[in-house]
Order: sequence, then C-alpha cells, then structure tokens
Amino acid sequence: MDKRAPPRPLMLLLAAAFLFESWFWQGCIALGRRIVALIPWAALKAHIAAAVAILPAPVVLVIFLIPVAIIEPMQTVCVYLIARGHLLLGILGFVALKFFGLGLIAVMFDLTREKLLSMAWFAWVYAKFVAFHAFAHDLIAPYKAAVAKEMRGLRDWARAAWVRLRARAIVSDG
Repeated sequence: MDKRAPPRPLMLLLAAAFLFESWFWQGCIALGRRIVALIPWAALKAHIAAAVAILPAPVVLVIFLIPVAIIEPMQTVCVYLIARGHLLLGILGFVALKFFGLGLIAVMFDLTREKLLSMAWFAWVYAKFVAFHAFAHDLIAPYKAAVAKEMRGLRDWARAAWVRLRARAIVSDG
C-alpha cells in the first residue's frame, strides 16, 4: 500500500460526502430550473447569454462568484446565531441559504459555463472535479449496491409481513 495514500475509510467518507454534495447540487439545479421556468426564461436567458458573450472570461468569473461572496458570510452569521442560542433561526437560515445559494450558483454556472471553461485553469479544475466525481461514484458503487440489496430484502420482508397480518385479520374477522 502506498504510504501517502489516505486510509480507505477516510476516502469512503470523503467520497460519500462529495457525492451527497453533488446530489444536493443536482437537486438545486433541478429546483432552480423549475423556479426560473416560472419566468420568461427563454428571453431572459438569451439576454444573459448575449451579455456573457461580450464580457471577458475573468469578469464572468467574478459575476459567477458574487453569490458565493454574499451567501458565505450570511451562513457564518447563521452559525453565529446557532452558537448564541438561536438554534431554530440559525438552522433554518443556514439551510435556506444553502438551498438558495447552491441553486443560484448552479443556475449561474449553467449560464456561464461556456465562458468559464474558456479559461484554461478553470477547465483544468473542472476536469479534475469531474474526474473526482467519477472516482467517488466508483468507490461508493459497491456499498450503494449492497445497501440497495438490503433495502430490497427489507421491503420484501415488510411486504410479506403485511400480507401475513392482513391474512390473519381476514381470518379473525371471518
């Protein structure tokens, strides 16, 4: 074993956390798309795409990062509220900001992807991110399959138990 490689349980934990965040990201993208579907998105997207097309890539990067610059400090305030005893307000604010922030960032990335990927360093980081995503999926896949198998077994057991209970209820009523 390579002495520099992190321990497998740590990698599994990191991969699972990464995949959860990725799943959350995809959910935010889907939610963001549903929300923006309520507005005249085609016209708005065309205007935004035209504006993004004429801007230099570094300016587009700054625009893309504006939601992060706003949301992250607000999340810190929510953690402060939790620490000061305003548990419900802090947690609700943090979760709402997480959903809103990831949704907004996901939609912004959707709109600016082409321009952002025109920067070599951003394309390199994005390729590494995609490669790690695939690695994490491959690492978690056997565990995910085992959990799915156990859940199917549990569902089948529950279904059989329900049928037995219903059969007993019919016999006792009859």
